[in-house]
Amino acid sequence: MSVSPIFSDTVFYYPTALTSAGTTAALSVAVQDVVAATTFGVQVNVATVGTNVVVRIEGSLDGTNFFNLDASDKTLTANGTYFYNYADRPLRQIRGNLVSILTGTPTVTFVISAK
Repeated sequence: MSVSPIFSDTVFYYPTALTSAGTTAALSVAVQDVVAATTFGVQVNVATVGTNVVVRIEGSLDGTNFFNLDASDKTLTANGTYFYNYADRPLRQIRGNLVSILTGTPTVTFVISAK
């Protein structure tokens, strides 16, 4: 079965929240005849932050090696919901990375949309 190249849908991905440094499982966004997304929205929910958390939104072209989609990591100093948008990025996979926690026991949740 093949999917029409003009068919487009948005995929939403809710990986498990992180409470220590580490990465979420990656969302495959380039699967032949299923998904070929190039625009991504990433919502980062931070709760119970101490001083700060450092997060990174990562993409991969080969599904093995990941790189930062921004010029630098993002330091978040307050509880809340943050949104980041990436357009014209022909990625194979995208994931969230909780790089570090300065103090406290925060919970960081990444929600990813791909279109």
